[in-house]
Amino acid sequence: MKAKIWCLGLSRTGTSTFTEILNQAGYNHIHYPTPEDMYSMGNDGCGDIPVIPAYQDLDAKFPNSKFVYTIRDKNAWLKSMEPYLERKRKWKQGQRQIEVRVNVYGDPFFDYKLYSEAYDFWENEFTKYFKNRPNDFLVLDIIGGDKPKKLFDFLEKDNYPEEFPHYNKLVDGKGVQVK
Repeated sequence: MKAKIWCLGLSRTGTSTFTEILNQAGYNHIHYPTPEDMYSMGNDGCGDIPVIPAYQDLDAKFPNSKFVYTIRDKNAWLKSMEPYLERKRKWKQGQRQIEVRVNVYGDPFFDYKLYSEAYDFWENEFTKYFKNRPNDFLVLDIIGGDKPKKLFDFLEKDNYPEEFPHYNKLVDGKGVQVK
């Protein structure tokens, strides 16, 4: 079975940037995959919240895969999630998107307590699950300043950019970037 690269990032933790940099490096990595994408042999892995509920099954089905947990400062993350999800409240969303957020966060729209608990829950889950597998699991803080070198060293690849590009920037109604 083909080994893959899985991004276990919560929303707003650099998952778009993660996929983009891998694609620029020649991988076929999919952001916000369907279940069919995740289990397909036609890609090099997937990332974002749809992967999170399936990560243990994906680990079993794709041995020797690499798992990268993208993080950011919890308080900054919580501050970014409210406007991000309020913006989505106005959009026509598919049932699958809503179900995925319920599975990962407990509610499809921002609730400080639930989202704070979800952040802690997933961090604890991933840390426990991969605690004896340092060659298979990397914690990466793209937003906090980690460099592509950290990711590409983990993947045992060279020829990478010095900085991560910034994709999926959140802007307010006036076009000002929200941190």
